[in-house]
Amino acid sequence: MFLIALRCIPTLRLEGRRIHEAQLEAGYYPKKSVVGKIRSLTPTTIPLVFNSLAKTQVLGLTIDLRNYRSGKRTSMRHEGLYSRDYIAFCGMFLTGTAFFWLLFMQIAKMKSLSSFSF
Repeated sequence: MFLIALRCIPTLRLEGRRIHEAQLEAGYYPKKSVVGKIRSLTPTTIPLVFNSLAKTQVLGLTIDLRNYRSGKRTSMRHEGLYSRDYIAFCGMFLTGTAFFWLLFMQIAKMKSLSSFSF
């Protein structure tokens, strides 16, 4: 979490500068005094906080979708095939064979029907 926060600091600084420049372009010129500088922070920090909250929501969803919180560890070694895998392979082979056999029978039936002439 600390590294994620450190990674976001330059992004927030750049985004804050862009927001400040956009407000200057819109005609917002705060006074040069200390009070004016403090008041100029408010229109910059509010959009910055809302944008950072939106980004943290996206980051939280990304962490959830990538399953980082599950605590389950994956193994680096190959587990191998079990008997259910071989049964599934045989089932897929039989299904594919039956599909192609039915397709061949349908094509043969269509060819035999086309040989008739009226």
